[in-house]
Amino acid sequence: MSHSANPRPFQEKHTAEKYAEKRYKGMFQRLVNKREQAIAKRLLHAESGSQVHAIDLPCGYGRFYALLKELGFRVTALDQAEEMVRVCQKLHDFGDEDQAMTADVLKPLPAEAKDANVAFSARLFQHLHTSEVRVQALKTLGSNNRRVVMSYYDSGCLHYWTKRLAARLQGKRVRINMITREQFESEVATVGMRVETRIKLMPGIHAQTWVTLAPA
Repeated sequence: MSHSANPRPFQEKHTAEKYAEKRYKGMFQRLVNKREQAIAKRLLHAESGSQVHAIDLPCGYGRFYALLKELGFRVTALDQAEEMVRVCQKLHDFGDEDQAMTADVLKPLPAEAKDANVAFSARLFQHLHTSEVRVQALKTLGSNNRRVVMSYYDSGCLHYWTKRLAARLQGKRVRINMITREQFESEVATVGMRVETRIKLMPGIHAQTWVTLAPA
């Protein structure tokens, strides 16, 4: 099973550093990041508490690490790209209780992450193009009755149609995968979980949707 058409990005040296330098710098992307941080804070705050261990998968260059620490989590940052893990550690002051390592959401997590109470997963699911891989990812994130705070792209919005139109005009494949609410909830139910909270990034406009998942 592969994550997407480009299942292993950021493997080459310095690609992760360049991504961290350039991503979320434009005006719209700064707005999106600000909104994402606010939604993530709201959902993660409900999961925080003393001795709460969170995994951040994929951690990327650690965009949400400061927020997780602000809320008091012990953090295990995970990413399938070794370069991303390296940059995440380089850019952030990891305390003695935190760690970063490589991991694949389609495989069992490292032993160091097994006792995590919460899984945080931002901007992963729109790159998973089949139900099979999404269900496997959900199984990994929600294993051991773990609660999950995550985002996915819901097709019920203007964003979906503009992406499809642009791809058709350019003769290209749509790289971002958007699914219906019903499809997502069906896949969540398949792994014995349920959607507890749902927040749209920009209702009716942007596809990104944030949810909290809990054991059914």
